[in-house]
Amino acid sequence: MILLSDANVLIDLGHVQGLDILCQLETVEVLDVVLEECDHPSQPELITKILEAGIQLIETKVDWLQAAKAYRQGNLSSPDLLNFYYAKTYKRLLLTNEKPLRTLCQQQNVTVHGTLWVIQEAYQRQLSPPATLCQWLKTLSSLDRRLPKQVINQLKDTLGCS
Repeated sequence: MILLSDANVLIDLGHVQGLDILCQLETVEVLDVVLEECDHPSQPELITKILEAGIQLIETKVDWLQAAKAYRQGNLSSPDLLNFYYAKTYKRLLLTNEKPLRTLCQQQNVTVHGTLWVIQEAYQRQLSPPATLCQWLKTLSSLDRRLPKQVINQLKDTLGCS
């Protein structure tokens, strides 16, 4: 299944130099409006690294926004709605850590996972040594990326992190 990534997952993987690993899982796409959210002074090269990793840029169509608005609920942003709409319409697995977006996906039967799933998959497919993935978890925890501590601890146990 083709993966569609939200900005927060790309930002997380940028912090740990994990964009190449993401692209080894499956074909990965990102909407142009989502890629713009990755433009931040804390990671000035992130957009370049995303594109160099082989993540495919999808140009947002104007009519998608109108169609996506039908799913508006809570405080979902326009890029969140577009990500949801594209994933639902084109049957993509959506990667996001945004709880409201994940909730909408679950309500609408759109497969959704986050950064920790990427790490789990990298481990299961032996794409990166467990020690490296443990370092990723340590880095992400230190950045306060709002990832669920219980899942992080389970993943640390699985990876054998000290």
